[in-house]
Amino acid sequence: MAFSNAARKRLSTLALAGLAALLGTGCGNLTIRTWVTVIEDESSGEVQTGTSRPVAISRLQGGFLAKVTVDTNQILSGPLQGTIEIEDVRIAGQAPGGIGQICTWGDPAGVSAGTVTLDLFGGPSSADLVLDLKARTFLHQLFMLPPTALDQAVTFDLGSGFTLDSLLAAAIDGSADGLFATRAPFESDSTIGGLPVHFGLDLAVTNGATPPLFDADLLANCGVSFAEQGEALFHGLNSKSSYLQAQAGDEPVAPLVVPLADLGAGSGDTLRLERVGTYSDATLLKDGTDTALSGVFSSTAEVKAANLRTRVPGAVDAGPNVKTGYWKCLIFPLCAFVSTDIPQDFPVAASTDVVVPAGAEYLILAPLPPAYTWNDNSGFGFGVDVTVNPAP
Repeated sequence: MAFSNAARKRLSTLALAGLAALLGTGCGNLTIRTWVTVIEDESSGEVQTGTSRPVAISRLQGGFLAKVTVDTNQILSGPLQGTIEIEDVRIAGQAPGGIGQICTWGDPAGVSAGTVTLDLFGGPSSADLVLDLKARTFLHQLFMLPPTALDQAVTFDLGSGFTLDSLLAAAIDGSADGLFATRAPFESDSTIGGLPVHFGLDLAVTNGATPPLFDADLLANCGVSFAEQGEALFHGLNSKSSYLQAQAGDEPVAPLVVPLADLGAGSGDTLRLERVGTYSDATLLKDGTDTALSGVFSSTAEVKAANLRTRVPGAVDAGPNVKTGYWKCLIFPLCAFVSTDIPQDFPVAASTDVVVPAGAEYLILAPLPPAYTWNDNSGFGFGVDVTVNPAP
């Protein structure tokens, strides 16, 4: 992660002086909800059917949505112990011959979950869980066979990169991106139409806020299977992000900018936006209680500097508008109230349907904390589920 001088100063202050205060008042259950995404160029796999020779799986793409919950009250007593749930799995690849494209997804009738150990003082961190997955190949389609069940206990070595320094740095940055960069090996034995089959994957992964992208042909083949888990796609939000004007001294980070093309959406489509998780309007190492969120459509991905009121020059009105508040600016000897409001943005309630307006190419989303300051926000579990043209 890269930090400004001000951020480094805050990090140092937090690490040396503020940590005691956090441990006294700001600890508890902390949720990290993140996409763990396959790095295609560094990943490999193979599949073997019957007694034939294994064949390589290429174009491995996708990832899984992980929800990790730990109790940060344990920081000084040893490794953090907690739980991990895999809320969504989307992995695709290509094998030669009759196997063809391979789709792997979470069994909607099953549960993929387990425990996690995070050693913040340089020791190994790991996740032990049972994956409850389904898989489909061209052979399944050719012979109209049901998907293959892949149920496997696995241990993911999370390495030693998840340290107290990296956690505090993430708290300053507002993002847990990159904390779980590691390798994720997976092997499973099952059958296709009674024929033994062995799957083996060696995945290099990193983690981030947005869902994985796929080559068009892989998504066209696997999309229906992925949707068995639900059509909504989670997008994580940095708790310190904003597209509104900030007061002097506040340093919000850039908001989430989602290309509508990545969603398969365009003008006239309806997006259902559903808030997920919480954040805090203060720097804590535990989950907060705030959920306020707003968004704006734009014709471009540009978001200007935080000292400007019109930060989204391509903003396109979708209505209904959200009226955002004021903050107080001291201009000696006068005191002025500065509005953060722009006319094009809209509120996102627990569930909000909004029609993509003509000319919009991007959806921009950010938290809307009650204090209208973002620099001191915290939380790694907040985001929004996005569904395109939801069923009535």
